[in-house]
Amino acid sequence: MMLPATAEPCLRTLREFRVSLVDKLEGHIDSLVDQLIAKNVLTRDDREEIQYEKGPRGKVRKVLDILECKGEEDARIFISVTKDLREPNVKAVNQGVKQTTEYQKLIAKHKSILKRRSESMLYYNTRHGEKVHFSEHYVNLLIVKGHHSLELKRNELLTFGQQRISLQQRATEQRLIKPAQLFSSEAGTHPTKKILVTGVAGIGKTILVQKILYDFSNCREHQSFDFIIHLTFRDLNLISKPVSLRELILRKNGHLAKHLDTITENDTKLLIILDGFDEFKHYKGCDMDVSFTELDEEGEVVEVLSSLMLGELLPGASVLVTSRPMAVSHIPVGSIDRFVVITGFSTIEICDFFQRFYQDKVLASKMFDIVVANELMLTLCYIPAFCQIVCSILKENNCLSTASPRTMTDIYVQYLLALIKSHTKNRVEYLKDSSSTEPQEHLQKVLLKLGRIANQKLMNQETLFYGNDDDISNCTLVSTFLDKTSVQEPGCTEDVYSFTHLTIQEFFAALYSTMEDVCLSETLASDTEYSIESLPGNLDLFTRFLSGLLSERNQALLSRHIGFRPQEDKMQSFRTRLVADTRALCENGAYILTHLHCLFEQQDVLLMQELQPQCLRINLSDVTLSTMDYNAVKYFLNEIQLTVSEMDLTGTNITVEALRELQPYFLRCEKLWLGENSLDMEAIKLIADVLESSDILKELGLGWTNIGDEELFLLTNAIKVKQSLTELWLEGNRISLAGLSSLSALTPSPLKKVVVIWNNVNIDEGEQLNSLCPGRCFTVSFTDDRMWEDWAKWVLQRCEVSRNEKLVTFLHKVCDRSVCSLEGSWAKTFYVDLTHLIRTRIEQCLEEDLVRKLKKFETILTP
Repeated sequence: MMLPATAEPCLRTLREFRVSLVDKLEGHIDSLVDQLIAKNVLTRDDREEIQYEKGPRGKVRKVLDILECKGEEDARIFISVTKDLREPNVKAVNQGVKQTTEYQKLIAKHKSILKRRSESMLYYNTRHGEKVHFSEHYVNLLIVKGHHSLELKRNELLTFGQQRISLQQRATEQRLIKPAQLFSSEAGTHPTKKILVTGVAGIGKTILVQKILYDFSNCREHQSFDFIIHLTFRDLNLISKPVSLRELILRKNGHLAKHLDTITENDTKLLIILDGFDEFKHYKGCDMDVSFTELDEEGEVVEVLSSLMLGELLPGASVLVTSRPMAVSHIPVGSIDRFVVITGFSTIEICDFFQRFYQDKVLASKMFDIVVANELMLTLCYIPAFCQIVCSILKENNCLSTASPRTMTDIYVQYLLALIKSHTKNRVEYLKDSSSTEPQEHLQKVLLKLGRIANQKLMNQETLFYGNDDDISNCTLVSTFLDKTSVQEPGCTEDVYSFTHLTIQEFFAALYSTMEDVCLSETLASDTEYSIESLPGNLDLFTRFLSGLLSERNQALLSRHIGFRPQEDKMQSFRTRLVADTRALCENGAYILTHLHCLFEQQDVLLMQELQPQCLRINLSDVTLSTMDYNAVKYFLNEIQLTVSEMDLTGTNITVEALRELQPYFLRCEKLWLGENSLDMEAIKLIADVLESSDILKELGLGWTNIGDEELFLLTNAIKVKQSLTELWLEGNRISLAGLSSLSALTPSPLKKVVVIWNNVNIDEGEQLNSLCPGRCFTVSFTDDRMWEDWAKWVLQRCEVSRNEKLVTFLHKVCDRSVCSLEGSWAKTFYVDLTHLIRTRIEQCLEEDLVRKLKKFETILTP
């Protein structure tokens, strides 16, 4: 994207060529720092901060981050110094490899192996040995380039106390791309080497990986690579001893052993795919202060993979990582070149999927019409895994049951019943006799056995388990719900099992916690009283299933069809805790999305009537929201008809379509925060409509949304209509004096506060604006102690009510190693209070990974 004319040329150069500079300077970092200190560009304190980073590439990135705060002249000196550095003796791209016949044969053999591995899709209800050809059932997924909140995090735009990089320098593109375009570079930009693909459970991340492998092995796409190495985190979880990257690659690619050195020497022709980061048991530890640079260096798996993702290992190689959103905050996004979000199927592609699934146009159309008539099922079908499940249910039942599913748990319960019916009718004939108690007892034992395995492994962040665990090889329904593969271990071959999809494991884990005759705290491996908020983020989907299975309707369904005894005590205990926790979150403004999903899964009007909080503060910040998330929010706000004191949608990657759906609820808001989202003119028009219609909206946050003067003119005209808005936060945008001048007529009434720090407005222009109105309504710096004291109190309150995982995410926005140097009394008090809070959390936290991160923030904040 072209930078605006106001961008400084040297700083702009550093931003545009950041990745290539890291490649060029990693071998010179020590001498580079020495020269920059000698020229007074860097200080000795800066050197300490640089040395704190892991690996030479991390140190170069830190230098570039510091230079962003130094100004144009220092950037010019830096460029001059780097020109004098002799080019490092790096490997020439695409050279040094003898394209021998033997090498070409190895490429062909590797593609042949990948083709065999990727040509079949294993659906979640396929019987043992049943295969479906990939090309017959693959349907294109909607893949969107750009993840706004992660772009902000990567560029450290939210780091409190620095001269900010204006968001104008790199607006995130929100556009659809094809899998074949993932590694394509824009004209004039650096190569795209490191890609992060995110998407909710079941959205098709692994299917996308299979598509890449399928196209590569069939010589259709991605032919710029000679080799693609596919590693899954669920496989990597089995490794418990020190290992090298060479060993990791050869575990399932032994045929490459002879030529691996040649392949890695030519690493620009190598793509490594790391699939399922959220399934990695050590995913919270990928920011370790250890880095490797050699193929044969041994260390913990997490250390090797972290070095690979950061580009310390095989710096020329391309790396693609897939993950659910909940684990993204633990990925070292500073080295990521492209962020991609999979949004699933469009309505047309859902219809296409039905046609491919049923292989009968008339039947497929009939089933599709049934789904279209059920809003929840249609919403679920945008997620490919759920679309497959819905098709399976309809196939077995030929229609929906009389009680149409209303939630995700309802769908999975019906799926469970459909699979039991389909996969046991030939092997367990006596299950047909529903009047007999014996077969039902047998079925219950089988399901609870699977559930116990699912629960134990889920609590330990494991997805693979050996065949001798709990004697699962004797389980009747193994081929129905479990995949079996064989792995070569030293001296033997072991059978390894996994549930057919992680969501299936999460469902069975919740089924066990619900129906086993033990208390919830025991099945959740908790020594204290159970609470939803106490569960780690990776158990969010499990918690939703738990709530749905503890609803009256699903308890009745499981009792009627399988014979489970209704768990009335658990139901009441869970409901009581859910009501109390949700009421507290509504009132203190802590993150609430998981609780809203739990209420949605309950679908209980009486429960909602019992809830009735004193006030409504809806905090959904810093998580990319899906269609199902918005459904849960709308359900809650439809049932609780109160004024919304505050709604926080900061950093949610909200789309225009989502804004349009939520627009009626915005009219009930007194405070609305939409910052850290890329908002185009269409989105601003929707917000302007709210301003023109709402009598109660008092505070609006649009910081870091990439808006300029044109968008502000539209908002200004909208504010004039109701004259009710009192505060407008516009920090980190590309607004100029001309745009802000249009707001002068609205200050100090109704607008008492307009925050425009880090825009295209300097302090003198800020004084000019304030001279036009009494009360100094425009804030362009940190000199207004009273205003920033109020802001600091809000931040501290948000930190106090956040669980540790959310606290770490929030701290990224207000801390950095090279800052915390503001001189105002409010800032000093703020940092002292924040440090005290962090120290308290460190003392109470039992998770080593979180303690390490909190201690880093403590170090940053301590002089």
